[in-house]
Amino acid sequence: MKKQTILATAMVACLGLTSCGTIGTEAASSLLTAVAGTGTTTDATSAATAATAQTVASAGSSLLNSLLGSILSSTLTEQSIVGTWKYAGPECRFESENLLAQAGGTIVADNIEAQLGTYLSKVGITQGSTAFTFNSDKTFTIQTGSRTIATGNYTFDSSTKVLTMTSSLGLLNQNCIVGMDGTNLCMLFEASKLLTATNAVATLLGKTNTTVGSVASMVGQNYQGMKLGFKLAK
Repeated sequence: MKKQTILATAMVACLGLTSCGTIGTEAASSLLTAVAGTGTTTDATSAATAATAQTVASAGSSLLNSLLGSILSSTLTEQSIVGTWKYAGPECRFESENLLAQAGGTIVADNIEAQLGTYLSKVGITQGSTAFTFNSDKTFTIQTGSRTIATGNYTFDSSTKVLTMTSSLGLLNQNCIVGMDGTNLCMLFEASKLLTATNAVATLLGKTNTTVGSVASMVGQNYQGMKLGFKLAK
């Protein structure tokens, strides 16, 4: 009974430390293994240790998926961007663990993505119909269904991972940070700039946006270091 109490306490401590960025998942798992190994080892405590280690690893993965740096570490060139990418979902990233913690953690990031996804679908940016095409001649086209949202030119700075788009329609004359999440391309904007651009898209497509108020309110909470955008897949 005493051992189970110690293990439970360690489990809570490790999850707290991991979510705050105090220790990594590997260190947390080692701590749990050490605690579980004290005294008599039983099948029950071994199973609890394995389950807890998995929970800690999942928490670490969730944290990583909310951080901007995790998509900027891979090599990305201008040639890597060339091609047609389809909208696969909303994306929300924070610049550091401290800024994420200030905003309220990964649960807040997940909620922001859910709200952003609803908002984007209302303005006409949906999975399966919205596509971004970057050509090798440094021109781009953004389409939703049969409608062209924007065309223009782009440049990419591989050292800073900044993509600059200049649209002939004036809808996306701004910069964004791009990075790879596995095989997906992520485009991340300053939150207020993304809302301005997508509101213009909604007007162009004749959409009535009923969620922009809630999203604008969300952005208005001034989550420092928060980027919003799209996850794209080929």
